[in-house]
Amino acid sequence: MLEEVFLEWAKWLHRENMVVDAHFDLAAEVYERRLAGERHVVERRYLPHFREASVNLIVSSIYVPGRELPESGLRRALGQTAALREDLESVQDQICVADSREALERAAAGGQTAVLLSLEGLDPLGNDLSLLRAFYDLGVRGAGLTWSRRNAFATGCCKAGEFREIPGGLTDLGREAVARMEELGMYVDVSHLNNEGFADLCACAKRPFIASHSNAWKIHPNYRNLRDDQIEAVAGRGGVIGLNACALLAGPSVPESQAASPQEEKLEQLCRHAEYLVSKAGSAHVGCGFDLCRGLSDATPRIRFETENDDILAHHGEMIKFTAMLLARGMKEETAAGLIGGNFFRFFRECLPCSEQ
Repeated sequence: MLEEVFLEWAKWLHRENMVVDAHFDLAAEVYERRLAGERHVVERRYLPHFREASVNLIVSSIYVPGRELPESGLRRALGQTAALREDLESVQDQICVADSREALERAAAGGQTAVLLSLEGLDPLGNDLSLLRAFYDLGVRGAGLTWSRRNAFATGCCKAGEFREIPGGLTDLGREAVARMEELGMYVDVSHLNNEGFADLCACAKRPFIASHSNAWKIHPNYRNLRDDQIEAVAGRGGVIGLNACALLAGPSVPESQAASPQEEKLEQLCRHAEYLVSKAGSAHVGCGFDLCRGLSDATPRIRFETENDDILAHHGEMIKFTAMLLARGMKEETAAGLIGGNFFRFFRECLPCSEQ
């Protein structure tokens, strides 16, 4: 059982430091729920949990499921962007979309939760790279080249529940996309990219990039996780790796205490990934990208997700438990502060454009 002293320490650490989740399918869920007639989705379902953990920044992915591609991909991505912005209109004083360094800093100073928009794969573009500028003008500030599938830009790794090497690197258009993203000032996300694609990106990227929601292969071999050389490559470029709280990617838990609950056993396993990533990447290059999927799964009951009901954390308020366990296991306060958000906040602040540019 987590001792109260560590829970209180964790709550204090969250209040006094930046707290960031670098990957959350918020826009996709809001879109689905608003299609069903629901309103004020974020206010009712998520703001209380964001407040509980003092969350300063959420990166909302724009994720298009395969059944919508290719015909409806662009429409679905635009619909998610519009749905999220509309849903936040009534709570702009508490949570807002940030698309510049100044907007991010204003949100932090004013006690708001900021939301950054990121494409989880360039699939909505089809093979028309010129559309990237349109998404940039809508406030999208980051993108992965692909999800776990092949598109015109790159080849994705296998899905979380599979275990197979998928060949194929970046296409010529994919290399053009990296250059165009860097020119616009958008960051590149390598989570979901396959191994050949990762190597190709390292060869052509000139700016830091991130792995928003990937764990360590050494702790649990899964093609969605990063090998040691990949961990070092992200960190060596000045990027950040976000811990994924999907149990499929964390791997089987190894009980360290007979008194531990099943959730605490899974949290211990996630802590092992955190500790290993810090040991390989350095304390300045590890953060959180929890990829909590239960809300999106519940919003689309007609569709089965392979990660359904596989979230280690029930909601963002339970970040406190994770932080408390890191502290209880001996992680230094400064390291934990960077991991829960300081490192990603610094990265995004540095890569976002100034509003006057």
